[in-house]
Amino acid sequence: MKCSILIVEDNFIIQMFLEEILLGCGEHTVKTANNADKALQVLEDFKPHVILMDIGIGPGLDGIEVAEIIKEKYNIPIVFLTGNSDQATIVRAHKADPIHFIFKPIDECKLLTEFAVIEEKLVELSFM
Repeated sequence: MKCSILIVEDNFIIQMFLEEILLGCGEHTVKTANNADKALQVLEDFKPHVILMDIGIGPGLDGIEVAEIIKEKYNIPIVFLTGNSDQATIVRAHKADPIHFIFKPIDECKLLTEFAVIEEKLVELSFM
């Protein structure tokens, strides 16, 4: 299934890893951003089916705050990527109404398995 994806991840190695795997599937269009400002800038011209959003994206707005802005302005589904599994972060993230969470560390098998679930949710929610 062809899917357009925006990856928002401040760790360049993780960002490239995610992009490489998703592009390797052959059918996806992938764009990347490494911070909140760039993510919002990319969205001016690119409306993906889904956004993979790291919660801890560095200085300024965090991934949860950016997700709330995106949800309100563009209504694009968000999948949170996080290495933080503490209850306070997860509760706060749930308020942004993500369609899924992917917990780090991420390997290729885990990403592909999780993304298959995400694609099913996108179809179910009529975003694809």
